[in-house]
Amino acid sequence: MERTTITGNKALAEKLGVSSKTIQNWKKSGVLSIAILVEYGRTIIYDLDKVYECLHHKTAKQGRRAAV
Repeated sequence: MERTTITGNKALAEKLGVSSKTIQNWKKSGVLSIAILVEYGRTIIYDLDKVYECLHHKTAKQGRRAAV
C-alpha cells in the first residue's frame, strides 16, 4: 500500500478545509501526533491516512460524527 503524504500545515489545512490555525491547535494539543512522519525544523510531513484516523478518533471521543 502506498502512503499518501502532505507537506506543511497550510497544505494539510487546504486538504481538510480548515484553517492553518486549526492545524496548529490540533498539533499542539497532540491530536495529530501519530500522523506526523517527519518534523525537522520548519518542515513537517503528515501521513494523510493517519490524519483521517486521528480526526475520526477525535470526533468519536467527543460524541460527534466524523466529517470525513
